Amino acid sequence: MASTRTLLGVLGLSFAAIGIGVGWVVEPLAGMAFLIVGAFLLILPFTRPHDEE
Repeated sequence: MASTRTLLGVLGLSFAAIGIGVGWVVEPLAGMAFLIVGAFLLILPFTRPHDEE
């Protein structure tokens, strides 16, 4: 479980860094998309499924 959180954290940070680079050099809207995906990947390990049944 910890390795999955680490992997998602590294992926999230790399997507965010790519987003900053793409936004600066190529297209700001595409950079924003990469930043959003990176933020989602960073937050994902901290969410837990809820059993509301």
